[in-house]
Amino acid sequence: MISITSDKSRSLVMAQMTGFLEPTDVQRFSDEKDAAVIAMGLGSGEYYMLVNTEGCVIQSQEVVATFMRVILQSPFRSRRLAVVRHDNLTRLQTRRILSVRDEAELFPSVAEAEQWLFDAPVQRRAAFG
Repeated sequence: MISITSDKSRSLVMAQMTGFLEPTDVQRFSDEKDAAVIAMGLGSGEYYMLVNTEGCVIQSQEVVATFMRVILQSPFRSRRLAVVRHDNLTRLQTRRILSVRDEAELFPSVAEAEQWLFDAPVQRRAAFG
C-alpha cells in the first residue's frame, strides 16, 4: 500500500509505503505524486520528496525495475529524494533503485531524512552504512 500526502509550506511530498507492491502500485504512486506537486502549484525541481518505506518488504525485480523507470522518466523530478529504510536486506534493494539519480539518499530515520532534505548543502552525501 502507498499513501501520498503533501506539506505546501515546505514544498514537500511524502509517501508512506508498506507491504508487497505490484507494478501498478508503483505507477499509481507516480501519478499521485505528480498530482500532489501540481496541487501545490509546483513544477519539476521545485519540491522535496520523502519516502518512508519502513513497512515494506523485499520487492519483486519487476517492481524494482518499475520504480527505476518511474524515477528516470518522471516529468516532475524532486529537488532531493530522501528514503527512510531500516532493514539491511531491503536497504540494499532500495540503494539499487536510488542509484539511477543524483540528490537521492537513504536514511535510518525520518528526522535524519528531513534534516538532509532541508539543511544539507547541495552535494551528494555518503549513504549510511
